[in-house]
Amino acid sequence: MPDKDFPAGAAILVVDDAAPNVKLLRLILGAAGYRVLEAFSGPEALEVLRRERPDAMLLDVRMPGMTGYDVCRRVREDLEFATLPVIMVTALSQSEERIMGIEAGATDFISKPFNKRELLARVRSSLMMVKYGRSGIVPQLPGAVVITDPDWRILASSPQALTLLDIPSMGAMQFDLTQLLGQTERELLTAGKELDGFQLHVHPSLAARQTAIRDPDGNIILRLVTLSETIPA
Repeated sequence: MPDKDFPAGAAILVVDDAAPNVKLLRLILGAAGYRVLEAFSGPEALEVLRRERPDAMLLDVRMPGMTGYDVCRRVREDLEFATLPVIMVTALSQSEERIMGIEAGATDFISKPFNKRELLARVRSSLMMVKYGRSGIVPQLPGAVVITDPDWRILASSPQALTLLDIPSMGAMQFDLTQLLGQTERELLTAGKELDGFQLHVHPSLAARQTAIRDPDGNIILRLVTLSETIPA
């Protein structure tokens, strides 16, 4: 089913030295309505990137010669692609590998073997990140509202919400709301539970209510979190 938010015009560059992996990703993304570009090495990926200017990149980590980390660093050196969503696809789940990816400039990760729905959800989330603006601030959002991805990382926020949370605007996009939750709320998330109304442990004077925005298959695409100040008893 084509993605209604990002139709066939959205181009995804798939980079992997293994042709079967590229074919699989092409089939999944193509069926979702995306235009798929292909590259089988780091140098070829950079060439296609500059020629086609895709909307996002799915980048394999382990490639001979030029690794995914090398490619990502080269991408971030070009100001034209400073905000390009780069999702690293890896068979590695160790935190050290992900730290290396973050340091290289990756915006998200997905591990092999990946789940089709999770893959598409992460692609949609990354594209939404660009749609709402990588600055992290959307002045048009009324009240104290925060938009996050499915993993609670901030994609956009109203100025009032950043003021209440005491988050500097320049650091908003590197922040996730789970850092403000209490132990009970974190345990619920770890257990796969959803949070509706909850208090923010670091800001006890704030109450939060979360609404999950889902695609037709029931997958969470975004979270809308509204904040309000509680009145002391």
